Amino acid sequence: MSEILPVPIFEVTNILITGTRIQSVKYFSGYPKNSTLTIVVPSTVITKEKLSIFGFSEDDKNGITKLPNPCNSYAEKNAEQFYVIDKAKPKEKYIQTLYWTRKQWAGRGHTIEITDYVDIPKERYHRDYYSPYSVEFTLSKSNNGLTLISQPIEYTTETVDKIFNTINMILGLFGECEILSDTDPVIPERPKAIRVNWEILPKGKHPWERIKETVESISQKYNNTGKEMMLRNCEYIYKQQPDFIAFGSAGFKGYMVFGFTGRNLYILESMFPNNATYVFEGDWEYLSKLSKAEILSEKLHKARIIHTSKWADRFDELMT
Repeated sequence: MSEILPVPIFEVTNILITGTRIQSVKYFSGYPKNSTLTIVVPSTVITKEKLSIFGFSEDDKNGITKLPNPCNSYAEKNAEQFYVIDKAKPKEKYIQTLYWTRKQWAGRGHTIEITDYVDIPKERYHRDYYSPYSVEFTLSKSNNGLTLISQPIEYTTETVDKIFNTINMILGLFGECEILSDTDPVIPERPKAIRVNWEILPKGKHPWERIKETVESISQKYNNTGKEMMLRNCEYIYKQQPDFIAFGSAGFKGYMVFGFTGRNLYILESMFPNNATYVFEGDWEYLSKLSKAEILSEKLHKARIIHTSKWADRFDELMT
């Protein structure tokens, strides 16, 4: 059961929460609205193993900032688009794309085995989709040890779920966290953030077989359709000869960027079959500093190509 230190009615100090999760906003509702809250993982609960699960390393530099690994259900909502099913609404039609091996009639009593993508019409309850919360954490090193500090979150009616999810994400792995506010008399110094959500391959030619090995290594836990679709799409884009390739790390793992600087096009490809291929125009450096929620925002991309059997046709239209 979660514990909380006594909180004065009119004066809120640092709050320490222990347990596996909280089920009420009372743990931070004592802070004034529009104040800024920061979630801190104290050094006393950070171990090498848990740090690695979260997406960091003891060897990381002071100030390294990442989107955490999707290491529990709350971290998944922080890293990936999620949805809520609404059974009050009628069922709706959708297309599920599968990588499927099937037998096809070849005439004269013979069949042949074909493996290809198939779009299957189905029905399901309505889903409301939400962008990931995309709260990044910064590693802070001092004489007192390692701490993890969340990006500041403004406490408003609209961000209650975001704060709630961030706290539970930490409790689910570390079992303890602190809530700090800009109204607190003492705030720990935050090191200058160094974002490392992307690993850009050195300039030069990189054979597809080497790229393929990396794609296969990061797709092991995903279903066959997701793996094959990622390989198909990445190889197809690779044949267009991009100027550079970047792999996502930590909470961006499973994403790749192919840069066509001469055309001012940047292709964001995803491991997840329910996602899509996003095409951006603009400075890659700017794009690489955005949160995942900002990257997936419909206001930023030039095109969005749904992962279906018709994906290659749509991509060709874009590149011509």
